[in-house]
Amino acid sequence: MKSLRAPSLLLAVATAASLLTTPIGGGYSHAGPASCVPFGTAQLPPGAPATGSRAGLSAFPRYTGTSAPSRVEMRTETTQFNLHWEFALVGHRLITRPRSASQWRTVPLPSCLRDRLVAISLDDDELVGIDGRGWIYTMDNVNQSPRLWNWTSAWGAMLWTAPGRTLPGRKVGGWALSVTSPSDNRAYQDIAGRVHPSGQAKMTMIPSLTGDGSRITYADPWLPNDDSYEVGGPLGGRFQSRSLSAAASTMFVMNKFGDMFTRTFDFDSSGSDSVFFRYSWESQRGKPSADNLMVETWDRSKAAVQLPAPDWTRQPKIPGEIFSTVTVIATGPGVERRELRVAGRRDGVAGFWHKSLQASTWGFTATGGTPSGTPVENSASDRSGETLAPRVPWNLSASLPSRKAFVDGQLLIDIGLPYSVVDPRLLDQVGLHAPKSGYRLYVTAFDPAATTRPAVVVTPDGKRIDVLLHTADGMRMSPSKPGLTSVPRHLVGAVALDDASFARRGSDPAVRAFVRDWMKGKQITPITLSATTTSLVIR
Repeated sequence: MKSLRAPSLLLAVATAASLLTTPIGGGYSHAGPASCVPFGTAQLPPGAPATGSRAGLSAFPRYTGTSAPSRVEMRTETTQFNLHWEFALVGHRLITRPRSASQWRTVPLPSCLRDRLVAISLDDDELVGIDGRGWIYTMDNVNQSPRLWNWTSAWGAMLWTAPGRTLPGRKVGGWALSVTSPSDNRAYQDIAGRVHPSGQAKMTMIPSLTGDGSRITYADPWLPNDDSYEVGGPLGGRFQSRSLSAAASTMFVMNKFGDMFTRTFDFDSSGSDSVFFRYSWESQRGKPSADNLMVETWDRSKAAVQLPAPDWTRQPKIPGEIFSTVTVIATGPGVERRELRVAGRRDGVAGFWHKSLQASTWGFTATGGTPSGTPVENSASDRSGETLAPRVPWNLSASLPSRKAFVDGQLLIDIGLPYSVVDPRLLDQVGLHAPKSGYRLYVTAFDPAATTRPAVVVTPDGKRIDVLLHTADGMRMSPSKPGLTSVPRHLVGAVALDDASFARRGSDPAVRAFVRDWMKGKQITPITLSATTTSLVIR
């Protein structure tokens, strides 16, 4: 999350959010990161457009060692590249060269970072370095002249001013920096295929595999420094990934059998940031796209971002030998201009398999040497079902409120209130109660990180109607914990009927009454939710 509208508005909403949420103990100690780089230009979005200027490079000492890589074609914890530069970590020394050059040079580091970095990741105009204790440091302007490169240890709410945080998970090959910038990427695509401007600033995050690999926790420099924000993984969040790469808000994961999925996701584009973005659960067909984020946010005649967020896409299997290192890169401005790479061999020669995001077949580029990563048992058939984590234990139910309630999910959207900071339990606390409708919703294995899951609505006379329950995370400005706890977790969402169920309203009296009386004749209805391990409240 890194979008800019009006600082005063953000401050007001953030203040309200801090009052509307209950702080939870835990979080991260801020005593750890090096203290000599508390501020940097990364904290001042949006950053200048890429130039690739080499001005100032000649002032960097030449690297004369023998450990530098001859080629950088894969993103690993010690080798990184963007459109203009290559970087490598040799021991604790950071070296660089232009993408088309051969001579490596040593990047001067602030005194407190020398002999400290153990891993790096790069995307767009930012590079992060990780120290031995997992603390994150950001070098900005990496698409610019080396004279403009600078570091900061700051990370987290508010407004990227928290003293710093550690990398979630810290699995080798299981994390990556992702940056979507208004100059180099410019736009993203919603679930209906409509293109939207990414905003005046950047979308920055570090997704990381945690636990058994089925959880993808992400660190965002504008969100609280905790592990509560997650990207729901493939197959309902149960797919156990072994490898992860990310670029321009696109994640690329693979399991131990070579099954691969991709997903384009960010806090801002997925429905959680109602401070800066305007969303809708209904079709935006017939509405023109806005030219910029400000117009899209305030002009209701323009198309909003249609929810739910796009889900994971299964990628075709690679017809050959592969290793655990995967890479996704942005190849230029525009929607889904991404390239996927997987380290491997063909006919005994090392290199990497590659294809564009939407292509159906893989090509191969030979590089020689030894593939990075470890060998993968790449079966020709799909074995993703063999790497499923157990379902989460939270089986919940809630009364659906009467649609005659004064405040509901639809009203919060209609009036333009930043609804992702308003927990529905607070409405009851201030006297805005909602009568029961007689309908009750049941959902098994409710994982708050997932975007869509099946649920059942039971009618007043006991009939069962299959529905879909979509959700997006709420906005929290104080530290929380992952998953569900005894403290209410706020989400926004919608109840929907799939096409087949919606079509049954003409022949099934129970569906017809539910659509008429509760869905108000529509196929999808917005709601706001509040969940704990044992309770669910819906408005």
